Amino acid sequence: MPAASRLHCVAPSSDVGARAATEIAVRDWLETQARIASYWRDLLVDRNGDLDLIEALDAHERFLRASAVG
Repeated sequence: MPAASRLHCVAPSSDVGARAATEIAVRDWLETQARIASYWRDLLVDRNGDLDLIEALDAHERFLRASAVG
């Protein structure tokens, strides 16, 4: 069993709330980062920016949004 799984199994119940709050904060942060990637992508599109860079930001935004959802 991976170390992270072992830690999850033995975590005291008092840590459950703290873990949940931390996970919510991280998901919010990921969503914020996705919005920032989208902003920069839109700026590049508006200014006829490099297509490879636009595609990289598209992929990065998709990854961040998927990670935020869980």
